[in-house]
Amino acid sequence: MGLIVRRGTSDDFFKTFREMQRDIDSVFNNFLTGKNPQAGTCMMPSADVYETDNEYVFEFELPGFKKEDVKVKVEDNVLTISSEVKEEKKEEKDKSYHIIERRYGAFKRQFSLPENADVAKIDAKFENGVLELKVQKKEEEKKRAIDVQIQ
Repeated sequence: MGLIVRRGTSDDFFKTFREMQRDIDSVFNNFLTGKNPQAGTCMMPSADVYETDNEYVFEFELPGFKKEDVKVKVEDNVLTISSEVKEEKKEEKDKSYHIIERRYGAFKRQFSLPENADVAKIDAKFENGVLELKVQKKEEEKKRAIDVQIQ
């Protein structure tokens, strides 16, 4: 069984539509106000996922994040990585921005883990803006052969 990317659950079925409406409203508002359409939008970190003989490896690009702000959780064999970046509120009366490309908001990525993933054995490392998760594979049960005596 391979890895499955989860886009959401039935609990947030309408969330997708609300987010789409928010994005459409944002495009029109930004057009009318002349703001950069990317400013303040939510980010979705890039991920590389691969498998070795002994483990599944997840690598996420999280530049500018602190490791204490990133949450990693496994529930019902679903790996969830999430965080939130809040916009710093500061008064800048003497500045007139021409470009604002820093992104603010929250993200959540979910992956269904294969049945042979050992969720009790996950190693996490955060270095240079990259989160690396290594999920060990369960050892396969040794197959036993039993000779049955026929009477």
